Amino acid sequence: MPDARELPLSGVRILSQAIVWAGPFGSMILADLGADIIEIESIQHLNPTRANMRHYPDAMLQGPTGAALYNRDASDGFWNRGATFNFAKRGHRSVTLDLMRDEGRELFFGLVREADVFIENNAADVVGDLGIDWPTLHAVNPLLIMVRFPGFGLDGPYAHFKGYGATMEAVVGHTMLRGYRDSDPSLTPPIYHGDPNAGAHVAFSVQAALIARERTGEGQLIEISQAEAVLHHTSYALLDYVMNGRVQEHWGNRHPAIAPYGLFPTRGEARFVALAVDSDAAFAALCGELGCPELASDARFADAVSRYREQDALEPLLAALTRERDERELMERLQAAGVMAAMVAHQDEMTDDPHLRAREFFVTLEHPEVPVRPYPGPMARFRELPLVPVRGPAPLLGQHTREVLGGILGLDDTRLDQLSEAQITGDAYLESAR
Repeated sequence: MPDARELPLSGVRILSQAIVWAGPFGSMILADLGADIIEIESIQHLNPTRANMRHYPDAMLQGPTGAALYNRDASDGFWNRGATFNFAKRGHRSVTLDLMRDEGRELFFGLVREADVFIENNAADVVGDLGIDWPTLHAVNPLLIMVRFPGFGLDGPYAHFKGYGATMEAVVGHTMLRGYRDSDPSLTPPIYHGDPNAGAHVAFSVQAALIARERTGEGQLIEISQAEAVLHHTSYALLDYVMNGRVQEHWGNRHPAIAPYGLFPTRGEARFVALAVDSDAAFAALCGELGCPELASDARFADAVSRYREQDALEPLLAALTRERDERELMERLQAAGVMAAMVAHQDEMTDDPHLRAREFFVTLEHPEVPVRPYPGPMARFRELPLVPVRGPAPLLGQHTREVLGGILGLDDTRLDQLSEAQITGDAYLESAR
């Protein structure tokens, strides 16, 4: 792994059981900032970031699930070829330990003694069942910072509920606000917003706790409810109810205070431009670029209040005009005129986007089981530091077990071989793994 001594979190060692999407998004941010992330896995139980199941039926391989595997190849080793793991676990090290057995748990405790942070987002009762809960780990290493972020927190009526991003969006009202104006919520697609949102909270909280430890000399437990983190993103509607007693309905393709605002069709199939027109001057510029300057002086649309009230009349007029334009050209012309506008890009266009290419946003990584591919780069750049965009690919299952247990805990080759023979460690899932 390239030298990262100058990155902000260089020297910070983090043990991770950060799974699915929420956890990996957080650990990815920390790894990109220079932390040494040691992923704690096992060969007895599937890491859900690597794989959904041990044996994939053909029907699933041909659908969206199979698309997450390189070449839809579900033969042995598929756990190293998954898109999600290879994206989010870049720059990590993988150690396999059977935490259900005393011997594996004691080795884990040895790593805890040498770690700064342990992060996990399993269901609320998992760490207790494994014997690695906060009181236990705090006794092992009083300086340890532990982050727990199950879906609904560690207490309360929902503490033992399980869920994904879609269920957490729903229970805090986020889904109701995103619905279409002319439909019920059953037609609102999930965006799994709760997952990366929680991961970003974790990355921030870890850094804050490290600073606090420098001041107090003490470790601490951090608890994050993924659902509560999403609740903050309903601020308009929540405060409107708290302050005014109003219950907002679906916003659909609109803004609660700005018009015109939303997506408008452009030339071609499934092509759109996003507009956010926040002033009279911007509306006049929009009308001028669309070749209809008279709309800006139409009494129905002459000011922000009128435009908001008359959206049903305004939107079809604008759509008829934007439909005749190319979305990229329209975006560039409107931006030059001072109008907030952006083309709605499709996923297959992103790696060739001229702006992202000019900024060298995408990075390529060499992985032993996946061909070189472009990956999204780090979210923060430190202009005064040498550019270290990503510090290596995601690890193979158990790739660094010998390196970590030998280097950190001092185990010799004989002992490492014994652990492998006893299946406490390993580099392939057991046939019985679920």
